[in-house]
Parts: sequence; C-alpha cells; structure tokens
Amino acid sequence: MNKRNATSADVAILAGVSQSTVSRSFDPDSRISEATRQRVFAAAEQLGYQVNKAAQTMIRKRSDLVGLVTAGLEDPFRSEFLHKLIVEVQSCGLRPMVMDVSDRQTIDEELHGLIQYQLSGVIITSGTPSENIGKAFIKYGIPVVLINRTEHSDEADIVNLDNENAGAMAAEALLKSGKTNLLVVHAKKPSFSSVMRAKGFLNYLASHGNHNEIQANEVLCEAGNYDGGYQVAKKILASAYKPDGIFFCMDHIACGFLDAAKQLVSAKKIESIGVIGCDDIALARFKAYDLTTVKQPSSEIAKAALQTLLNRLKSPTSAPTKQTISAELVYRSTLSLPQIK
Repeated sequence: MNKRNATSADVAILAGVSQSTVSRSFDPDSRISEATRQRVFAAAEQLGYQVNKAAQTMIRKRSDLVGLVTAGLEDPFRSEFLHKLIVEVQSCGLRPMVMDVSDRQTIDEELHGLIQYQLSGVIITSGTPSENIGKAFIKYGIPVVLINRTEHSDEADIVNLDNENAGAMAAEALLKSGKTNLLVVHAKKPSFSSVMRAKGFLNYLASHGNHNEIQANEVLCEAGNYDGGYQVAKKILASAYKPDGIFFCMDHIACGFLDAAKQLVSAKKIESIGVIGCDDIALARFKAYDLTTVKQPSSEIAKAALQTLLNRLKSPTSAPTKQTISAELVYRSTLSLPQIK
C-alpha cells in the first residue's frame, strides 16, 4: 500500500477498531482508553497515515490554531512572554499563530485573514492592541483571553498580574531600606499595567509612610523603553528634588536610567539611590544592571492563560472569569535586602 494514500479506514482495519474510533483517537478531548489510542497511533505510524486537518476543521467548526495577538515586540518582556505562550500552546497539541498589530494601517486586513482560519481561540497580550481587536474575535464566536487588560471583561476571560500589589511591594521595599525621597517613573502613554503599578506604589506610601518624612513624586518619560529611561535620567538627576529611591514601572526603563546615570553622576551617587524595576526581564539579571525588581512570573501567566482558554472551549457558555497572578520581589544589587536588626 502506498503510505501517502493511507486512510482512516485502513488504520481502523489494521488496529481492529471502528473508523470513528480512529477519528476520536486523534482528538485529545475524546474519552477513549489509552491502550486503544496507542494501538491506533501505532497502526497510523505503520501506514504513514496523517490526520486531514482541513477536514477535521470543517467537522469541528474550529482548527487547532490559537491566535496570539501582540504589538511592540521590541519590548523585551513582551518578546520573552510570547515565547512562553508559544511553548505552552504547543505543549497542549495546539498550534500558535502570531499576529503583530503594531501597524494600525493593516490591522483590519490582518484580522480578517486570521478569523478565516477558524481559530480555537485568541490570547491578546498586554500592550497596545486596542479593545476593538478583542471584540472583533468575540463577534465571530472566537473565545478571547486578555492578559493585563480590563476592557470588555463581560465578554472575555482575563488573566492579570497583581499590578497594584507589585507597586505596593516596591514601595514597601524602599521604605524598609530607609528611603524617604521617592519617585515612581512610567511612560506618558498609559497602559493598564503601568497605571496600576504606579497607583499601588503611591497608595501604599500614602497609607504606610510618615507624611512628615516621606516624599513621593510621579515622573513621566517619553517612551516606556530603554531610550525613555536614558532620557529621563537627565531630568531626574538635574532636578532640585534629589530622590534616594526610584520605582520604574518597567525594567527596560530602569536599565536605560542606570546607563545614563553612570555618565552623569559618580558611582557613589548611583549606589546611594535605591532602584527597583518591574517584570524581571533577562536584561535585569545581567551583571551590568543586577536590577532589583518585582518579578512578573511569565511562565505562570502563560500557563494560566492557556488553561483559561481550554476551560472556555469545554464550557463555552459559562460566565467570563478573571484570574490574578501574584508578583514576587527579587532583590539584587540596586537595592539590597534590608538588614534585620
């Protein structure tokens, strides 16, 4: 028999099962004994049988594709997180299809093309993808999981980092280190994550700090990236206000600040300023920065997002869910762990 022409009927005969059992064996959600499934797989391998994905998609009204919608992959955290999502999707026997919506001129065309693939679902990562993108998929009955977002929560499932508590953790760490003149820095263009982190930082100081001793200001940089941090360093270090503790709502901004500070002030002056970032990107762990940061557990968030999507596929009419993932403070050299007295 020509292996290229093997059919499910051929596999059924060789495995000693019905043709419907062959089909169900290749569906990970089907209820079938593992012994039978493996017998079918062995027969399929012997015959060189391949599942007809196009036919399977027509029968099930959805493919094994999961759309991963993102924007701004120059952001290190977003790139690292996308990698974790891809790994998680593939580990479940599904196939990721990545869509970058940075170019607003081509969004409609790209969305239309993606919808035609009859996706099992879509995961929209944090950042700039607009609210309308999620709604476009929902309109066509495609399940949507949002990450670090708030929009249309009555229609989509949401998985968020506890961003507000992440900011509070940074504030607490600076206070415990004896810092009193504090700043929180984030980009002018607001994002849900940075807004909530700054809010958590300032709220914690308002409720826990001594108002006669603690000062806290908010500084906006032009961009939420390395260059934004580099540029804002000049503004911060030349100001009459002399901070001794700074929380950057993104690691990338903090790294830019630290590099600029090395050129603008002495090493001793830099060491006197406690610096905390947020996200724990790979760059933050480099010895050149060794940045104390509030870690966003990307692997845990990716697992939660995919499991949320799988749950939605099993229970399509259940109420939308919202899950919050805890952050973790990671001490490095830019703010040392306080000594216990």
